[in-house]
Order: sequence, then structure tokens, then C-alpha cells
Amino acid sequence: MEVHHHAHIPTSREKKWTHYFWEFLMLFLAVTLGFLVENEREHYIEKKRAKEYARLLADDLTFDIAELNRSEKVLNKIIEAGDSLGRLLSADDVKKIPGGKLYYYEYWSGWRWSIISRDATLQQLKSSGALRYIHNTALVRKILSYEESVRVIYMLQSKYEPEKAENWNLVQKVFYQEYFNILDNDPELTRDSTARNFEVGNVQMNRFINTNYPLYSYDKNILFELKNWAYNSSRNYRVIVRDIRSMRAKAHEVIEALKKEYHLK
Repeated sequence: MEVHHHAHIPTSREKKWTHYFWEFLMLFLAVTLGFLVENEREHYIEKKRAKEYARLLADDLTFDIAELNRSEKVLNKIIEAGDSLGRLLSADDVKKIPGGKLYYYEYWSGWRWSIISRDATLQQLKSSGALRYIHNTALVRKILSYEESVRVIYMLQSKYEPEKAENWNLVQKVFYQEYFNILDNDPELTRDSTARNFEVGNVQMNRFINTNYPLYSYDKNILFELKNWAYNSSRNYRVIVRDIRSMRAKAHEVIEALKKEYHLK
């Protein structure tokens, strides 16, 4: 008759302390390894997202630079027109000046031009908290400094816009709208296509400015006030042009920093 012996299972009292040590060590290593893998995965995702945001931000800034270049060109022409109009209205007898000159320079001086930054990526970075993906604090400072430049220009535009509207009310007391319509309807003269220097070789422009279009009023007090508005407009836009140059320089700095940090082409 065979006798079956049951396998002996050590009780907790019989287990050596090394057994518990190795169980704890394996569990600890498993948890730690999982944590490290997860942490590395999150780090990889953040780095990937940071590069994507960097590329989008660089694209936005490139767009802004093009817009700033265009705006500076237009604003310089508005400034030149305002200065020219102010000098013409300072004449002893404005009636001796061809009316076309007054209409043309007022047409440009009175233009209400605004700069709009393409800041969608930056605002998304801030609102979503994704700005934390950019670990280079010096780069973050450059980005925020650029945003501050945008806010300054927006603030100046908000300040000067009501003045432009007030000036336009005064213009209605001096000029006939139908002569401004001639400029709007001529592709060689309209503001949308003439963001270049005032060219004496432009046949259409010479014909217009040398035509003696009449003014609605030659009242000296009103013309004096209009002259001051023209000079004031030029002064205001000179301030904005100065800030445009600062904003553009900061945009270039951010783009170069983004390229260096994230190896963008």
C-alpha cells in the first residue's frame, strides 16, 4: 500500500526575511519602472507639442512681420500726407492752392489704419496652459515681451481712433465727398493700391492734384483747426511707427530663438 505525502507549504513563520525583501524589491522596481516609462512618455509628448506650437508661433510671427512692414509703409505715407496738408493749409491764401492737392493729401492723411496681430497660437498657449511646454525661460520672456509690444500698439490705436473720427467730422465741413469718390474709383489713385511714395511721374495723380476742385468752406478758423488735426495725425502715427519697429525687432528675436531651441527650418 502506497502512502502519499502532501507537499509541504512553508507557513508565514517559516518564510525567511529575504523572501519578503525580494518580493518588495520586485514590486518597487515594477512601480518605479512604470512611473519612469509614463514620465518619459509624457515628456516626449510635451516636447512634441512644444515643437508644434513653436512652428505655429513662428508662422504667426512671420505673418506679423509682413503686416508690420506693410503698415509702416502705409503709415509713413499718411504721415507725409498730413505734413504736406498742414503746410498747404498754413498758406496766407488757401484759395490760390489747387484744390486737388488739398483733397489728395486729406484723402491720405485722414485714412484710419489699424494693425492686427495674428496671435491665435500665443493666446492658445496661454489659455490652455501649454506655455509650460516651453522650458526655456529666456525664450518665454521674449515671447511675453513681444506680446507686450502688441498690446502697446493696440492701446495707441484705441487712443488715436476717436481723434480720427473727430477729424472726419471737421473734414465734412470743408471738403465735398464727390471729389474723394474720384480717388476711390481710380485704380491709380485709390489708397488700396497706392502704398508707395507720392510720385510726380504718376500721370493720373498729377492731373488730379493740379485740378482746382473747390472746397465747401474757406473759413480760416476751420482751416486752421483742420491744419492742426493734420499735424496731430502725423505726430500720432510717428509714435506708432516707432513702436512698429520695436515690435518687428522683437518678432525677429523670437523667431530666431524658436528656430534655435526647436531646430526649425
